[in-house]
Amino acid sequence: MIDGSVPRTALVTGCSGDIGAAVCRRIDDAGYTVVGWDVVPPRADLPLSSYQPVDLTAAEVPETALHDLAAAGALQYVVHVVGGSDVEELRQTDLARVPAGVFERTVALNLFSAHTVIRATVDLLRATDGDRSYTLTSSTNAFGGYGAPGYSAAKAGLHGLVAALAGPLARDRIRINAVALGTTRTANYVRLGRLMGRETDFDSIGSRTPRGSVLSPDEAAAALTAVAIANPALSGEVVVADAGQHLARR
Repeated sequence: MIDGSVPRTALVTGCSGDIGAAVCRRIDDAGYTVVGWDVVPPRADLPLSSYQPVDLTAAEVPETALHDLAAAGALQYVVHVVGGSDVEELRQTDLARVPAGVFERTVALNLFSAHTVIRATVDLLRATDGDRSYTLTSSTNAFGGYGAPGYSAAKAGLHGLVAALAGPLARDRIRINAVALGTTRTANYVRLGRLMGRETDFDSIGSRTPRGSVLSPDEAAAALTAVAIANPALSGEVVVADAGQHLARR
């Protein structure tokens, strides 16, 4: 059992991106100590108790990062935001012939990374009492092909991972869920567009959704944190949070 004076901690992977940063702020507002992992340093104004440079596509998490996480307090929630499209995959014209290296890199970033963070942190969650959870960031692309088969397959793989681990983790009273987000207005989305030689028109993309706009990073973060910390009965589920975008795509 964890002493009540020990800080309750949440780990946010991908803390340096727009969605990850918004998740950090929301979890901090909820009163938890926040630890961030990412391959690039976060912005200076993020409410992090600590940050560690961690590449979750590698086979192991550095011991320094795990020691730092354990020292921050009782780990209660892990929100895994790491992921994203690969520009080389998006450039492919023959989607049945995506190069093996590109496919592997995309799966590593979006699926293997989730397995790595779970394997590295599960004993810390087991050592904590009360509600605990993993929340994985998926995409509506998991439900259909939209020009990136590796990305879609990896996100769908997260759903299989959730289904496979929900029962075993429940024996330790640990929840696991995924949130399938729709298109979100992020700097990384704009960056990918520019690498492909075009400017992203979020207004045009949003106009094709039922509500007429894409998600903001804070809306995406609201969905992730609600599943992570506000729904103790929710486990083994994929929650679609895309403002109805999947309805328009169908």
